[in-house]
Amino acid sequence: MSTALLQELHQEYRRLYIAGSELAAEDFRLKRLLPQFQQLGERSPVFKKLGEGITALIEPGSPDGPAPGIQLQENTLLLESVLYTQGTTTVDGTPGPLPVRKFTLQTNQTYRKLAPVLEALTTTGSGRYEIVVDAYKDGVFQDLRLLPLAVSALNDPYAELAEYAMNHILPSYGPVIASHLLESLNLSGGRSEVRKLEVIWKVGADEYLDKIFHAAESGSEEVRAAAIKCLGGYEQFTPNLLEWSTDKKKAIREAAYAALAAGGTLQGGERLVEAFIQKKDREILGRVLADGHSAEVSARLAALFMEELQAAPQKNDGVKLTDKIWNELLPFLTALRRVRSPQLDEIYSYILQEYPRFSSLGWIPLLDHAALYKEKTPDGAALAELAELEKRSVRFLPHYFHAAQQSISPKELFDRFAGGTFLDKLKALVGKEAKDAAQRSQLLINTIEDQVVDIRRRNYEVEWDAAGIRQPYSREMLPVEEIAAAWDPRWLDWFIQHNAVNLASAFARPGHKGVRNFLVDKLQDLSKRRASDFIPNIFKGLERAGMPEPERLELLMSALETKSPHNPYTFELYIFKMMERFPASYASRVEAVIPNYRYECKQQLEYVLDSLRSAKNT
Repeated sequence: MSTALLQELHQEYRRLYIAGSELAAEDFRLKRLLPQFQQLGERSPVFKKLGEGITALIEPGSPDGPAPGIQLQENTLLLESVLYTQGTTTVDGTPGPLPVRKFTLQTNQTYRKLAPVLEALTTTGSGRYEIVVDAYKDGVFQDLRLLPLAVSALNDPYAELAEYAMNHILPSYGPVIASHLLESLNLSGGRSEVRKLEVIWKVGADEYLDKIFHAAESGSEEVRAAAIKCLGGYEQFTPNLLEWSTDKKKAIREAAYAALAAGGTLQGGERLVEAFIQKKDREILGRVLADGHSAEVSARLAALFMEELQAAPQKNDGVKLTDKIWNELLPFLTALRRVRSPQLDEIYSYILQEYPRFSSLGWIPLLDHAALYKEKTPDGAALAELAELEKRSVRFLPHYFHAAQQSISPKELFDRFAGGTFLDKLKALVGKEAKDAAQRSQLLINTIEDQVVDIRRRNYEVEWDAAGIRQPYSREMLPVEEIAAAWDPRWLDWFIQHNAVNLASAFARPGHKGVRNFLVDKLQDLSKRRASDFIPNIFKGLERAGMPEPERLELLMSALETKSPHNPYTFELYIFKMMERFPASYASRVEAVIPNYRYECKQQLEYVLDSLRSAKNT
């Protein structure tokens, strides 16, 4: 019997149940099926009966006949009876015990908590990542019902979400997740299968080494590379890793190098150094060894590094040759970036001593790297080397300054970098010395500002918009107590002298009239386009200088009333909080300035105005 035709008719009947049985009359879909049932009805009474039922639906008879709904019900009952006789209830295979999982997960979360996570992991679109992260932090993923979705998240189209599931959610289930992932591991798969292997490696791969080794031999290129990395640290696989390190495929060689570096065996170290000497895979090895390697490998790489530095050209005889040699040296810097040793101390001292040669070759990054290394070794010798280097080029001043901060007193620091002699100050007034001094001063300001004034995105809840959480840029200064303890008080006058608004604001202190006048003058000078960028820090500085709040609020209101060519998108939170403290008498002034602003600034001012009016009426 043709079950396909019966299923198609059943589908049409289901459609009519939804649409309404009255629409069955002259239904073109049923008309299309009717000839086939009439033809089959010549040989089978059942099909004849089904055909008659279709006819009764699409060609209603007398008004005394059965209603369309009753006819549809009878037709469906007959059709489903026929389909039931054609079905099967047996299951292929031999019955056996159900697989047992040792998960200790519960099902005690309410559906109200599960629903947003279920939707986030079964749909696409923005905002899903934040929902999943918040749910994980709240422990929602410890509900057993989310386990399948947590595993499927490894294949999420949004890579950041998939990586979060790999690094956080699945490892939180413990070692038991490893066997669960191995059961569904597809050796011919791609990135999602690689993530499964990485989870297995994170939670402990000891119990499944045979299966991981099989994946390393038989999987796709991506799966093989991931499985090979999992075998690092297991000495019994060293011969295999050595063999794979000579594979034709770059990804396989890189994975083998990473495993050998993680293993720390003598044979592995020999192979890594050998490959480094051969130069073919130096770039790969630089990245791999940057994540860690044995002290023996470090010592041999350092010795090789010194040999090649000493053999470098004395002068630039051709850009191609110089660039080729530089590209061969660069992996040393990458591989040894986390290593500190007397051997490297000597190497980086040699680099600084050879400043004229290496700078003429254009290898400034090499000198930068040496300066950074010495900055993190702030002993007397390193400080002297950096002082000499800074005399050669002002670009190295930040390294010198950071090293000096760690080894001399705040008073000595100021004297060395900002004090100067009378003769030095006189030279700084004219000619090339004046230009160099200005450049040095600005670089020093930038260096200190990076430490004292932190500008980055931060989350906070906004009051003026129902949308809730925002993440705008905001400025945070070092606390007054930290500045007083770690910095010489003379810096404040130096910052004022050099027009460093942000730093003068940060270092402002009560009783210093100069800083108060300086900041007020800067606030009133809004003709320059970037002046309004300093406003939040200026008001913070005035607060630190001890200016009473009524005066600061009046200055802010006056600044808002001053037309500036630069109209910001939003007022920083500190400024907005000041506006919220405006007296109610400012309401008319705030209302007058609102037309001068756009974007979120306007929205913030309107919110403040509403608050002031409410306060005025109470």
